[in-house]
Amino acid sequence: MDAKTILEQAVANGASDIFIVAGLPVSCRKNGVINRIYEDRLLPPDTESLLVEIYRLADNRDISQLHKHGDDDFSFAIQGVSRFRVSAYKQRGALSAVIRVITFELPNPHDLGIPDGVLSLAEMQKGLVLVTGPAGCGKSTTLACVIDAINNSRSAHVITLEDPIEFLHRHKHSIVSQREVATD
Repeated sequence: MDAKTILEQAVANGASDIFIVAGLPVSCRKNGVINRIYEDRLLPPDTESLLVEIYRLADNRDISQLHKHGDDDFSFAIQGVSRFRVSAYKQRGALSAVIRVITFELPNPHDLGIPDGVLSLAEMQKGLVLVTGPAGCGKSTTLACVIDAINNSRSAHVITLEDPIEFLHRHKHSIVSQREVATD
């Protein structure tokens, strides 16, 4: 089992998250349910090996940040597969990760149940909007949909500060400058 194959299988199976945690088999979340996708439990050397592979896939990202601080968040893409947001961390002496699958294309906000009132934030010309909530509730996707509404409807310069960048925006009517906190 190698990291790229795990990621490819998770995307092909429609998983939203992949869990690499010592003591458990590799697991995936699909439709809110976490299932183990392999039978063999991962040992700490297995999780470290998989994370080293993931860091290689992420343009040879320096893994020393993870070793030094105990956590690291970043995103990367595998061409033709998907984008991924990685939350890597140390847990009880072993390296672990939760990896979110991020589609290349933004979902339709109405299919996600984002109210028109939230999408109307795209009409604001000035001000600050805070989107808050627990992990996995759709904050990043909601913000990406609002930015996409701006990008499709008017000429503006949108600047995002993200940690890490998830959805990539193409320049349409607007210029969208996406800055990643740790990198840019």
